[in-house]
Amino acid sequence: MTDEPSDPSNPDQDTPMRDDTTPDTPAENIVHFNPWRDFNDAAPQIDVFRDEPDPAQIAQFMQVVFGYCDGLIPVRSFIDKGQGIDGRPHNIWLKADQAAPEKMATFATWASREGAAVYVIPGTVAASGQAKAAEILQMQAVVVDLDTGDIGAKRAHLERHLGSPTMVVESGGVTPDGQHKAHVWWTLTEPAEGDDILRVTRLRGDIAAKVGGDMHFRSAHQPIRVAGSVYYKNSLKTQVRIVELNADRERDLAEFVEAVTDMPPAPGVSLQPEFTHPDKPAMDDVLVTPVREGAQDDWSRFEGASAAIGYFIRMVHEGRMTKDEGWEGICGYNAAMLRPQWPVERLKRESERLWNRHVEKYGPPLVRLDSGAPGPQEMPAFTLGALLDDQSPMPKDIIAPRVLTPGGLLVLGGAPKVGKSDLLISWLVHMA
Repeated sequence: MTDEPSDPSNPDQDTPMRDDTTPDTPAENIVHFNPWRDFNDAAPQIDVFRDEPDPAQIAQFMQVVFGYCDGLIPVRSFIDKGQGIDGRPHNIWLKADQAAPEKMATFATWASREGAAVYVIPGTVAASGQAKAAEILQMQAVVVDLDTGDIGAKRAHLERHLGSPTMVVESGGVTPDGQHKAHVWWTLTEPAEGDDILRVTRLRGDIAAKVGGDMHFRSAHQPIRVAGSVYYKNSLKTQVRIVELNADRERDLAEFVEAVTDMPPAPGVSLQPEFTHPDKPAMDDVLVTPVREGAQDDWSRFEGASAAIGYFIRMVHEGRMTKDEGWEGICGYNAAMLRPQWPVERLKRESERLWNRHVEKYGPPLVRLDSGAPGPQEMPAFTLGALLDDQSPMPKDIIAPRVLTPGGLLVLGGAPKVGKSDLLISWLVHMA
C-alpha cells in the first residue's frame, strides 16, 4: 500500500480542493492572522531527533520539483492515520517564485504542530482551487514511489539503467523487512507542458510498472510528501528527508523516454501482475477494451500492450498460433485498442524482449523456430484418397532405397487413435 493519502480525501477521485490560503491583506475590519508574518523571531533550535521540519531540505525539494515552473503550487495537509486525532485537510496554493520555499517551510511548521503531513501535487496550475489532472499546466520532474519489496535493489536497478537520479527522498515509511520507503526524482531540463504532461505521467507509470512502484502516479494530480516535512503515521514521527541529491543532474524528456523504454523490468517484477488479481479485469476484457494515454483508464497503454503481447506470445509458444498469426494479433491490438497506438518499432522491440524472456523461463516452444521466431514448418500433405487415386507408375526401386530400405527403420508417428495402424496396413497392401 502506498503512503500517499487516501483518507479523508481520495486522490484518485480528482475532486476539487478547497482554498485555505490566507490572504496577504485584511478585508474590511477583520484582522487576519498571516502565517507568513509570524511574530516569533526566536533563534531556531537544533533538532537533535531529526523529527522537525527542515527549511533547508524543503528549499532543495522545491528547487528540484518546481524550480523552473510558473503558476501556483497546490499544497495539501492531512492528519496521518494512527494518531487517534481527527482533522480536516487544509489546502493552500503557493506561487512558484523565490518566496515559495520559505512559505512552504512556514506551512510545514504549522502542520507539524497540528500533527499533519504536508503534500504537494508536483505540478503547477493557473488559479487557486484548481488541482485536477486536466488543470495541471507544468511539470518539471518525474518521480517513482518505491513502497514495497527490496527498495535497495529497485534503486540499484533504476540507477543501473537510468543513471543517477536528481534526488532520493526517504518518505518516512518502513517496509515489513525494515527498508525505508523512497521517492526517486529526476528533474527535466525544462518544464513539460501540454501533451508533454501526458508523456510525463505515462513515463511515471512505466517506471513504476518496471520496478514494482506505486502505480497511482500515472495520474498527474497524485500528491506526494514534501521532503523536509514531518511524517506522522501509526504513532511514528520522523522527518521526510533527502538522502541523495544531485542538483545538477537533469534529463531531456525525449532521451529519458527512450531510456525508460529500453530498461528491462527489475528481477522478480512481472509486467502483468495487475491482470491476475480477482478485482482486476480478465484477459478477455483487456483485449477488447480501448486504453488511452495519460492514465485516463483503469490501466495504462504500457500495461495493456504488455498484457496483450504476453497473451499472444503464450499462444505461439504453446503451438496454438503460428508466428504470423501471433504478430498479426499483436498489431491488431495495437491498432484497435491503444489510443494513440505504439510505433511498430517499439512494438517489435517489446515483443522480442518478452519472447526471449518467456523462452528463457519456460523453455523452447512446442514448434520449431524459423528465423528466430516460432512457427510450424510447412510440408506437403496428401489425403489417403488422393494417394489411392494416383495412377502414376511405381518406381522400380520402391523397396530400396526409397520407403523400405533393407536393414533400415521406418518410423510412423501420430497422436493416439488417429489411425496409424490402418494407414500402415492400407499403405503396405497397396504397395504389395
